[in-house]
Amino acid sequence: MREVFAYPDFRKLFFSNLFSGFGQGMTMIGIAWYLVEKTGSAQFLGSTMFTSALLMFFIGPYIGTLIDRFSRKNMLLAENLIGFLVLGVLAIWGFWGSYSEWMLILIYLVTTFMYQIHYPTQSALVQESFEPRHYNSINSWLEIEGQTASVLSGGFAGIMLQSYGLHVVLIFNACTYLFAFCLLSTMKYTFSLEGEAGANRGVSWVRQLGQSWTYIREKRGFLIFGIAAFMPFIAIMAMNLLKPVYINQTLQADVITFSMAEMTYAFGAVAAGLLVIWVVQKVGEFQAMVGNILVFALVIVAMVAFPVGWVLIAAYVFYGWCNASVRLIRQTLYMSMVPRHMMGRVMSFFNSIGMMMRLILIGFFTLLIDHTGAGVGFLILSGLLLLAAVGVVGTMRYLLADAERAKELQIKEG
Repeated sequence: MREVFAYPDFRKLFFSNLFSGFGQGMTMIGIAWYLVEKTGSAQFLGSTMFTSALLMFFIGPYIGTLIDRFSRKNMLLAENLIGFLVLGVLAIWGFWGSYSEWMLILIYLVTTFMYQIHYPTQSALVQESFEPRHYNSINSWLEIEGQTASVLSGGFAGIMLQSYGLHVVLIFNACTYLFAFCLLSTMKYTFSLEGEAGANRGVSWVRQLGQSWTYIREKRGFLIFGIAAFMPFIAIMAMNLLKPVYINQTLQADVITFSMAEMTYAFGAVAAGLLVIWVVQKVGEFQAMVGNILVFALVIVAMVAFPVGWVLIAAYVFYGWCNASVRLIRQTLYMSMVPRHMMGRVMSFFNSIGMMMRLILIGFFTLLIDHTGAGVGFLILSGLLLLAAVGVVGTMRYLLADAERAKELQIKEG
């Protein structure tokens, strides 16, 4: 892992993500807590999350075609610039007036849009710019970076929200976007897929998306695996609705408990970033992925069975470890197997499937949890994770074989 961090361009990517992720995390914590605390209900936050997921479901596939047609570096620069401009304007407003509901919704939508662009673009850029032998290490470093940002945001969000208010959090987030833009702009990068992108310039984005669907459909087990391996992340996203309600109404705790859960989640994910390569070497990719999904499901059941603040905080260590481990294994597998000129579309395809599942879960939970409590929602997620483990068991061996063949082909061509 040290060898990768020695590259100046990777360090620029690392630190630009660290700063922008820190600001993003504080904004998301602030919006979620503000909406639940002010309204006393999950419905407004749930409706906002549902609207966001619906928009991203339709926008996501188009973003995937853009990632495969244009410079991945320019896509990341555009993301940071949009975030700086929108949040900067809304932050300035907060110094003179209060935030109306449409402003809060806009902040949430913009931040979610940043996520939708960022992660598939970053994966495509890493796959394009670095050697396959470094994929494991790079993904681990980026996981450590992302969760370090979550630790910082979880630690500072509660303090800044209570002491200064949402507008100060937003101005800080806008500044982190600007810093990330400036640092990333100095990164050396050449878009190496001009030929493939040029061939697709006259092709509609719908047809380009269809090409990714053909690729996914023709690979045995890929569709089921992609959905099943995405389930831990979908569960975490659904928990963003359940967690503030569970803490506020079931545990009757305050925003400090909320922030502490964010921090412990990040500690678990950082540990996964540091150790997942070692774990995979010891037990294998297949066993590591299935085992982590099962642990995730069982810890949710234990947390609901013991509704105490410290149990929730401890459980989020496991959630962070399990989700990050599954994501890192999945990400490295995709980078080894999926052609570079299709990476953006394939990643965005599965992101859109994930968005659709989040839409269903968020809509259902929004109607459910004000009547039953958030604990029922957590138990439903546990059941879905068990199903996901079955899906991975049934399909992952085919994908591992494909990835091995792809590596052998790269060695021959090299």
